[in-house]
Amino acid sequence: MDRERHLADNKRKYELYFNLLHSKMQEHGIEERNMYNMDEKGFFVGIAHRRKRIFSKAVYESKERTAAMRDGNRE
Repeated sequence: MDRERHLADNKRKYELYFNLLHSKMQEHGIEERNMYNMDEKGFFVGIAHRRKRIFSKAVYESKERTAAMRDGNRE
């Protein structure tokens, strides 16, 4: 765990965060059932059952799509 994450990992900061989150949810009328767990790219975290892939028709037809592409972000 890097230093910034370690410093942020304490009970009081979690309480402040979730109190702010709940107040904003009430302020904007957001229900818990309308919240989703996504990463910074907009993908559901932990949901990998169905995957969509985007590549050119030429790559699809050449069968060169043997491995998943990643941007290097391992979070």
